[in-house]
Amino acid sequence: MEDTSKLILFSMPFTYALIGYITNWLAIKMTFYPIRFYGYPPFFGWQGIIPRKANKIGSKFVEVITEKLLDVQQVTKRIDETIIETNLLASLEPVLQSTAKEIANGIEPQLWEKIPESFRKEIILKIKTESGNIIKKIIREIQTDLHSKLDIKKLVYDKMTGENTNLIVEMFQTVGGPEFKFIERSGLYFGFLIGLFQLFFWFQYPLPWSLPLQGVLVGYITNFLAIQMIFRPLEPRTYFGVVHYHGLFLKRKVEVSRSFAKIVSEEILSAKNILDELLFGKAADILIHDIQTEILIQIDKITTFTRPLLKTQTKWSKYEETKLAISKQISEATVLQARDLDRYVHRSLELEKEMSEKMIQLSSKDFESILRSAFQEDELLLILVGAFLGGCIGFLQMILV
Repeated sequence: MEDTSKLILFSMPFTYALIGYITNWLAIKMTFYPIRFYGYPPFFGWQGIIPRKANKIGSKFVEVITEKLLDVQQVTKRIDETIIETNLLASLEPVLQSTAKEIANGIEPQLWEKIPESFRKEIILKIKTESGNIIKKIIREIQTDLHSKLDIKKLVYDKMTGENTNLIVEMFQTVGGPEFKFIERSGLYFGFLIGLFQLFFWFQYPLPWSLPLQGVLVGYITNFLAIQMIFRPLEPRTYFGVVHYHGLFLKRKVEVSRSFAKIVSEEILSAKNILDELLFGKAADILIHDIQTEILIQIDKITTFTRPLLKTQTKWSKYEETKLAISKQISEATVLQARDLDRYVHRSLELEKEMSEKMIQLSSKDFESILRSAFQEDELLLILVGAFLGGCIGFLQMILV
């Protein structure tokens, strides 16, 4: 046997270690990337397993988050309507003052300047009080029936799919980072052990054509074993009376729960996203309509004493126009100012703490599905990718031998 061939053969354990590492590394990369389909659809090309399954994974997460980890309607009751009112009114004060002036001057030019200052202060105080009542009423409505104004399931789904598919990829890389790293490293360890066995096999049966087959086995076995060791056993077990083992993902239950809850509370169901949806999404129309309806009622109350005068002077139509314009102005100002309350709302809702505690209490089976759902249906594909790559390297090795 030539020296070169001997070197290649005796390096077999190291070669298979490298094969195991490369195939596992590539398999993980192909799980996540590319995020968009690359190639010539529908058959020639590739899209990461997780991005390709984004819609299905998103639906699964919607179910987990809204049905097992969080009752958003319940947690909204932690918001103090008085604090919301105080913060909003402080910001709306200039708007309310100009509104009172517009109401008066809309009835009669320069009327506001003719009103005694003490009476003007009383009118502003009245508008401020009524505006506070409006704000508190709307907060109570949200706390009582949030779902009529906000589709939580749709919000979660939209934040994880479509243009936001990369968030699912980032989530899995963060939550399951150590497990995916283990898959990469395990290829090195398992590949080396299998390489020792293959070296022994070669001396018994020196068949070059077997090298590609052995590469396939290395790629297949290393991926299969790595995935099994991450998720099995679901509960701690002792093997041979001395080896204690627990699936790596299940073993990190507390850490994973906190990491997952943090991402969801900051990136998906964040106070900012909820407020944006309420104030600027589809729910905004409903919310602004509620605000405007209440404001119109209060404006009518404040101006009751002027109605006979308005009708006799045929200024009623102008008043109605002014009233609607003012209503819209206050509504829009309230919506814009409410957007600055996300820090307070974030602290009040305590979504991260709520989800983390409930996630820790999940059964091992339910907990496992959170990460494994990403590629469970495609586990065989992931393993076969490793087997194919291993076969390619084995074929190259056959040529060299």
